[in-house]
Amino acid sequence: MRLNTLLSFILAAVLLAGCGFKLRGQVELPFASAYIDAPSNSLTEQLKRSLRASNKTLATKREEAEVTIKLTNPTRGKSILSLSGAGRVAEYRLEYKVTLSALDAEGNELLPESEIMMVRDFTYSDAQILAKENEEGTLFQNMEQDALRTILIRLRFAKAGGVAKAP
Repeated sequence: MRLNTLLSFILAAVLLAGCGFKLRGQVELPFASAYIDAPSNSLTEQLKRSLRASNKTLATKREEAEVTIKLTNPTRGKSILSLSGAGRVAEYRLEYKVTLSALDAEGNELLPESEIMMVRDFTYSDAQILAKENEEGTLFQNMEQDALRTILIRLRFAKAGGVAKAP
């Protein structure tokens, strides 16, 4: 019995290693310090946490940083996607948008202003109002985390004169 368990574990490890799976880890960013020019919200706090985890210094003044990261217009939206035959809402579309740009210490554009938009659709039922409200909150949190990952990836490939092509 123990031999079967051990062999199953080894087989799973070999299959995972063979498929190219690896842990996500931290994004390597091409700067040592950053100033974040953004309103205080959960996305801004998550970005600060991610930069600290990557051993980046968060400057308190724009002049002290190699890069100024500007996040503007973070918005959440909700619209009706479809109605049931009875005229009740059957599906909603959720949207999360934020505008990103980045400048170097001399004021040169590293990332031109661009909008990051996340969209999720979900079904709705009047019989499950509390569960659907909870699902909506979770979907917005997931979209915010996806937006953060997108921001970090764009910052990874930022360079003077615009964004470098990802390898």
